Amino acid sequence: MRFPEFKRSKSLLSAVCLVLSAVMIALCAMTSCTPEEADEWLELIFGRNNYQTIGDTLEGEAHLKMHVIDIGQGDATLIQCGEKNVLIDCGENGMGETVLEYLDRISVTHLDWLIGTHPHSDHIGGMDTVIKSALTIDNMMMPQTSEEMTPTTKTYTEVLAAAKKKKLKITRPTPGKEYDLDGVTMLVLSPAKKAKYTDLNDYSIVLKFTYQDISILTGGDATKNVERQLITLDYDLSAQIYKASHHGGKESNTEAFLAEVNPLYCAISCGQDNPYGHPKEVVLERLANIGCQVNRTDVDGDLLYETDGKNIAVTFSK
Repeated sequence: MRFPEFKRSKSLLSAVCLVLSAVMIALCAMTSCTPEEADEWLELIFGRNNYQTIGDTLEGEAHLKMHVIDIGQGDATLIQCGEKNVLIDCGENGMGETVLEYLDRISVTHLDWLIGTHPHSDHIGGMDTVIKSALTIDNMMMPQTSEEMTPTTKTYTEVLAAAKKKKLKITRPTPGKEYDLDGVTMLVLSPAKKAKYTDLNDYSIVLKFTYQDISILTGGDATKNVERQLITLDYDLSAQIYKASHHGGKESNTEAFLAEVNPLYCAISCGQDNPYGHPKEVVLERLANIGCQVNRTDVDGDLLYETDGKNIAVTFSK
């Protein structure tokens, strides 16, 4: 089995403390702050001081970050690429304010991209609230579904209405298209152009972010049908950080796909005691079998993944 490289000491507790101290020192070096100020920065993100940091000591600026926001059963992920911000999904109806509060804590006032992976309420339910807020938004992306699969739900129509009122033009994903975000490449992998899927989940926008030697892969609720299709295409699916599809559901995250991605770290966004049983035990076993470190919002709260392009540090709040 392959495991992420952790800084080792005589005990797990001392190892964690050493890593956390090193992260704080790196933060201080980058921002000319004291260790106490670095500690306050982490507390600002997580809202409490019972956080933990594992993984590597960053040797340079954390130029690529993934925040998996704890919004219960749903998805809300912020990708920070240098000075650029990409918000992917906004959780269920009523969770828009939670997302905005998180963004406010870390002083995000502008989004370069707002992306709705697919029109299910646990992904876009809070998006109209985010759009209507004081945030400035440059670009918005949502998938183009077939006519028969286009939702008529109040949730979806409210998002479209909010976007129209804010004069946001909705960009449709083009597989293979790359966007440069302050030195980070955002690559669109799916959905296929003019695709006609029978499952709305399969319209999910699958993205790969790459900075130097480190990549992040995130894919909404794309199922095994999309995973199988992606494997056959000429894409490099490998990523050190993987945002599990469909909240760790077994309809996604197949053995074959995970073997292609081969992640060191996996983030699962799901609610405590959710009625779907996410994440599924079989998926956790698959991840364990490839030596992947798993963190989940229902257990660990908000999750933060940071990389300088070579090293990865992971901080969580419980």
